[in-house]
Amino acid sequence: MNVVIPFIVTFLTYYFARKYKFLLDYPDSRKNHHTPTPQIGGIILFISLLFLFRISDNVLFSMGVFLSFFFGLIDDVKNLSYKSKFLFESVISLIFVLNTNLTLFGYNGILVKIFTFFWFIAIVNGFNMIDGLNGLSTGVFLIYSLFLKSYNLSFIYLPIYLFNLFGKFFMGESGTLLSSFLLLTFLSKQNNELVFLTVFFGYPAYEVISSFLRRIISGKSPFLPDRKHLHHVFSERFGNITFLFFAYTLSVLFILLSHKLYGVFFYIFICLSLFIFQRKIKGSNGNL
Repeated sequence: MNVVIPFIVTFLTYYFARKYKFLLDYPDSRKNHHTPTPQIGGIILFISLLFLFRISDNVLFSMGVFLSFFFGLIDDVKNLSYKSKFLFESVISLIFVLNTNLTLFGYNGILVKIFTFFWFIAIVNGFNMIDGLNGLSTGVFLIYSLFLKSYNLSFIYLPIYLFNLFGKFFMGESGTLLSSFLLLTFLSKQNNELVFLTVFFGYPAYEVISSFLRRIISGKSPFLPDRKHLHHVFSERFGNITFLFFAYTLSVLFILLSHKLYGVFFYIFICLSLFIFQRKIKGSNGNL
């Protein structure tokens, strides 16, 4: 039954979204799709959570789930500026910090909590950055949920992934923000070391760090969006299917490395190699 419910929720939500044309994402120069597409992944995720998960006694966690969805939904409707997004993400990040007790190399003082606050926002933006290709972020979310052994969450992501893979709908900001909060919280309960969490979520972490560096090197604002992310560069050169397979493999590799003492060194080496290769590919066009 836990497998069936998310499919029913997905089908019904998609049907009504198409029929009544709500939460449509319209094409522009920065997007890959050419027709208005519903951004309903977050709605499906939130409704399915209500069916498959009992309401938590943890008030902070419940508040974080609700506000992640609500703030993301506002962004889907209003298309907020990055300053407004930062404000909303800061609220969610504060809840995350209060609800967890993360350490950095075993230390968990006030400086670590401040670092965790900005670290959370960075990883959330990394998740946003990989939500630019059908089947990319949803496939990565599914992989994370499987390795976390949160199978009810995997059941929810499965129909979302299948529909998104074929471009039927997008996750939207509500889906990405809610997924970020859920996955980061679930993992932090299994291992509270920030280095471990960063390597585990190594793909979105790479995207946010490399994007920041890339834009600074190019003399541009690190907060302005572009079309030079890993999925833009690699899919243009190698095709969408090839890149999806690469991204899934990379995500699994980072997850496996996170469980090794030497994993962080291999992670840094892989990220540096990717960054150089990414610049080399795009550099042939002279615009990276």
